[in-house]
Amino acid sequence: MDMLFLRPSTQEEALALLTQYKQDAMIVAGGTDAVLRLTQKKTAPAVILSLDAIPERHEISASDDTVRLASGVTYNELLASDVLRLYRGLREAVLHLASPAIRAVANICTAAPAADCTTMLFALGASAVLVSNRGERRVPLDAFFVSTYKTIRESDELVTAIEIPALRPGEGTGYCRLSRRKAQDIGKILIGCRVRLDGERIAEVSLSLGALNPTVVHAAELEGLLVGKTPEEALALAAVTYPAEAKLRESYYKTYKQDAVCPAVVRALSMALADAKGERA
Repeated sequence: MDMLFLRPSTQEEALALLTQYKQDAMIVAGGTDAVLRLTQKKTAPAVILSLDAIPERHEISASDDTVRLASGVTYNELLASDVLRLYRGLREAVLHLASPAIRAVANICTAAPAADCTTMLFALGASAVLVSNRGERRVPLDAFFVSTYKTIRESDELVTAIEIPALRPGEGTGYCRLSRRKAQDIGKILIGCRVRLDGERIAEVSLSLGALNPTVVHAAELEGLLVGKTPEEALALAAVTYPAEAKLRESYYKTYKQDAVCPAVVRALSMALADAKGERA
């Protein structure tokens, strides 16, 4: 049976096709991961559903409490957005990933465990907006991912947007990526950070760990230890506290990761703290 290629021009049309084909359809947004899975014969869908002709998928908007990225926003569009210029950590994540060509087409909806933007969005407290003909739901990213390349998205649902809580006074963000090369390489350690200062002490902190587990995770135990500390105390503590949630698998890079995770956390946290104080680390 020949594979069908369908290119709906509206979200309504796309949802109708998903309702019809469900698990037999492969959704293609940026398409960078889809090409690999198809050429490596890891999947053989009956239908390829391309979403690139739906214009509203590239919108970026903001309200008083939320920044909304439509699911087709590319990394280049994210970098060019005035709405996101204050999100230093997210911009750092984009600048360190892939290549200019990939950033022109790839979007933010992959569920890879070593995805830069996924890791940073996780730290930012972002949620995915899913829509089907049954309705709409919002799912925090820490509940959205199930395992490597698997999410809770149902077969008839589209991810239509990522929503990020707006930055408040005293908040800053930071990001650290360690990899063999600066670009076009999968990161070995990814750390995202969002922090809020209340006077001279940390009132809230969110730390995400990418490329260390089957999915991105929070360093919840370390987050709890850092609250109430001064920036200097927090950085000293992070330098010697290995995140309990970083469950490394056996690999060529395991020893390297064990040694490098704490310095990476310190780098991301230092950037976020400087950002919160209006400085640059």
